Amino acid sequence: MAEVPEVEIITRDLRQAVVGRRFVGAEVLVSAAVRFPSPPDFIEALKGRQVTAANRRAKFILLALDDGTTLALHFMLFGELALRPKGSERPASTLVVLELEGGEELRFTDSLGYARLALAPSDELAARLKLDGLGPEALGVEFTPAVLARQLGRRKSPLKTVLLNQRVVAGLGNRDADESLWQAGIAPRRLASSLTADEVVRLDRAIQAVLDEGLRMRGTQRDLFGVQGQAKHRRNVFGRAGAPCPRCATPVSHQRLGGRNTYWCATCQPMTSAPEVSAQASLL
Repeated sequence: MAEVPEVEIITRDLRQAVVGRRFVGAEVLVSAAVRFPSPPDFIEALKGRQVTAANRRAKFILLALDDGTTLALHFMLFGELALRPKGSERPASTLVVLELEGGEELRFTDSLGYARLALAPSDELAARLKLDGLGPEALGVEFTPAVLARQLGRRKSPLKTVLLNQRVVAGLGNRDADESLWQAGIAPRRLASSLTADEVVRLDRAIQAVLDEGLRMRGTQRDLFGVQGQAKHRRNVFGRAGAPCPRCATPVSHQRLGGRNTYWCATCQPMTSAPEVSAQASLL
């Protein structure tokens, strides 16, 4: 599952292996994989362009090109990007192939077919993908308990749903939200605005710990070079409905919340009442 650690690992790999190189061609095997422009225009616009930078915004990989355009890649759930020798066997799940100088190619694959690319002038791409409306990056240095408190303070929806809103916290995914809430000991069905200052601090630390663990173990998928990451999709509670909680042995609960599968421990993450003083007022 491609969440922030997986996307960040690929972004770092691209900085190492692709920045400074030129695209010499492209093949679009599945037309729907290119959001814009049209596949023929995409191929023509990419040819000869040099990659000048590789960055991440939420779950988007953003490759800046030397003509002022940006190539965006989004893995959705199970997309992957692999650097391989040109001419080697391609998997059946290949959507788009980006040919690089030096006899290598980037293969954009997805067994479900949902992963997408887009190419446009940087300002246009940001507007069309609504990048400027995204919230603070959970991995960013500016992400602090005070920022998290401000983002949650006026939200009257269940906390899990709010954490997955990219306008609130950029890039936090379903798996890592569940694991962060479990580490913090906070119920996913609590109202976001009900958290105390202490709970916001615990949640912030838990988010950082979960994401840092994913990065240290290089995610759950294969990296750009084909090396399998050592992190696990099913860690403490995510995807483990009915299994014993690692802390207290209570069977892990499961429910669809905001349309997403949600996992938690009813004992370790109780539905406590809201405090009189909001986290936002205490931390700002």
